[in-house]
Amino acid sequence: MHNLTKGIILVCLSVLASSLMALFYKLIDLDLSIYDKVFARGALSLVVSLLVIRALRQKQQAKNYASSSYPAYFVKQGNYGVMFIRCAMGFMGVITYVYTVNVLSLADADMMTKLTTVFIILCSLFWRQSDKITVVQLGVVVISLIGAALIIKPSFDNPQLFGYGIGLICAFTGALAYLAVRHLVSKAKNLEHPLSVESSLALFMLLVTLYPCWQGWQGISGKEQAYLYLLAAGMSAVVSQYAFSFALKYASAVEVNVYNYSSLLWSSLFGFIFFNFIPDFWSILGYICIVSGGLSLYFFSKRKA
Repeated sequence: MHNLTKGIILVCLSVLASSLMALFYKLIDLDLSIYDKVFARGALSLVVSLLVIRALRQKQQAKNYASSSYPAYFVKQGNYGVMFIRCAMGFMGVITYVYTVNVLSLADADMMTKLTTVFIILCSLFWRQSDKITVVQLGVVVISLIGAALIIKPSFDNPQLFGYGIGLICAFTGALAYLAVRHLVSKAKNLEHPLSVESSLALFMLLVTLYPCWQGWQGISGKEQAYLYLLAAGMSAVVSQYAFSFALKYASAVEVNVYNYSSLLWSSLFGFIFFNFIPDFWSILGYICIVSGGLSLYFFSKRKA
C-alpha cells in the first residue's frame, strides 16, 4: 500500500474516532459533569502517553542514542512558560469543546471547531516568529466568518447564542494552543517531543479537574451506562490523537489535512440517527462556506509546498 494511502486511511480513522468521541459526550449529556469528562480523557491520555514515551526511551537507550534525543516524560527546562500557555489553552479548548457538544448539534459543534484555522491565521498576526499572512489566508478568514455567522444567526432571540459563543472560545483557545505547540516542537531552543507536549497537557487536565471531580463524586451506581460512554469517549479521543500522529508519519499535513473535513459527514449522520437533527438552509450554507474556506487553504498550501 502506498504511504499516501496509509496516511489518508489513518486520517479518516482519526476523524471517525473524533466524531465518535463527540457522540459519546453528547449521549452522556448531564449524567456526568464536564469535569468528569475532561478528567477521564486526561487520565487515559496520560497513561497512554507515558507508556509510549517509556517504550521510545527504552528503544533509544538500547541503540545507544544520546540522552538529549530521548522524549521527556514532561516539559523540558526552559520551556515552562510556553508549555503553561499550551496546557492552559489546551485545557480551555477541551472543556469548552465538551460544553459545545452538549448544547449544540454535533454538526454545528464540529463546524465551530473548524474555525480554529481562522483564529490561527488571525493570532499569527501577533505571535512572534510566526509566518507572514497571505491574501488567500485573509480571504479564508472572511469566508469562514461569514459561514460562522450563517450558522450562529446572531440574535438576542437565539437561545443557543451562548453555546455558539463558547464554541468560538473553543476555536480561539485551540488556535493559541496550536501556536504554542508549534513553537515547542519546532522553534524552541530546547525542542519538545510531541508526546511530551501531550503528556504535559494530560497531567494539567488531571490536576485542574481532580478537586471538582472529587467534590461532585456520587458513585457509579445508577450511572453505569454514562460511565461506559465516558470510557468510550476517552478511548475514541486517544485513537483519534494517535491515528492522526501516525498519519503524518506516512504523509505530510498538506496532503492529508483536507480529509479532516469529512468529520461533517459523520457529525451530520450521527446527529440525524441519534438526535433527529436536520440542519436548516442557512446552517448548510454556513457549512459550505467554512468547508470551502478550508479547501481553498488546502489547495493553496499544497501548491505552495
